Amino acid sequence: MSAKQPLILMGMLGGAALAVWGVFMVFTGLAASEFIPGEDVYTRDIYVVIDQTYSMQEDQRMEAKDILLDEVLSVLGPGDRISCYQIASDFQESRDRVFVSSRRVPKIPVNVPGISKSELPEPIQQNLTESWQRLARERDRWTSRLNSLQPQRGGYSDYLGTVNEIGRRITNDSDPNLAAEKWLLLIGYLKHEPILAKAPTPKREEKRRYANVNVQLVYPGGVHSTQEQQRIETFWREYFAARGNKRIEISSYDGFIGRFPEVQVVR
Repeated sequence: MSAKQPLILMGMLGGAALAVWGVFMVFTGLAASEFIPGEDVYTRDIYVVIDQTYSMQEDQRMEAKDILLDEVLSVLGPGDRISCYQIASDFQESRDRVFVSSRRVPKIPVNVPGISKSELPEPIQQNLTESWQRLARERDRWTSRLNSLQPQRGGYSDYLGTVNEIGRRITNDSDPNLAAEKWLLLIGYLKHEPILAKAPTPKREEKRRYANVNVQLVYPGGVHSTQEQQRIETFWREYFAARGNKRIEISSYDGFIGRFPEVQVVR
C-alpha cells in the first residue's frame, strides 16, 4: 500500500460521512417544513369557583387562593382560557367575577401541544415565545385580582346558582372559541346554602350539561364532620351524575396537589 492510499481512504470516508449528514439535514428540513400546525384554537376552557365567604376560616380562605395560584394558574399556558368567580348570594356575573381571560390570551395551532421545540419550524417557535410572554402578563393581572379579593359579609353560599350558570356556558356551542377540553374546579367549603335535602332534578336541556367536563371539587380537610362531609359529597355526586357526569373527583387541598395537568406546550 502506498503512502497516499490511507489519505485517499480517509478522504473517501469523510466524503461519505458528509453525504450522510447532508441527507440527514435535508430530511430534517423537509420534516420541519412539512409540519402542519392547524388552525389557532383554545385547547382548554377552565372555570374556577373559589369560596371566600365567612363560612371558612381566614387561613382556609388563604389556602384556597394558594391552591388556585400554585396548582392551577402556575401550570397554564398558551391555548388555555380561564374564568374565575367567587361564591356569594344569588350569582351575579358582574359582582362575582374575580377575573376572566381577555382576548389577549393567546390561542395556539391545534397540532402544537405535545410537540418538542426542535420539531417545530422557526416561525412557530417564535410565535410560541411571544405567546408565553403575553400569557405571563395576563397571569400577573389574574394574580393581582385574586390577591385583592375580599370576603363578602352576610347572605349565603349560592354554589348551585354559580355552577348552573357555568354549565350553561361551558357547553354553549354558539361560542366560536369553545375549547375541546373543559374543566370545572370548585375550591372551598362546597356547602350550598340554604341546605337542600337532595340535588335538584335537572331540566331536559341540562341532562348532558356536564357530560364531557372534567370536574374537580377541592375542600379544606377537616372542616366538616364525617357525616356532613359524606352528605356534601353525595349531594354533588348526585347533582353531576344527573347532568351526565359520574366521574367527578373530590379531594382535600393537600390531595389536589399535582392533580391539575400542566399545559403541554413548549416554551
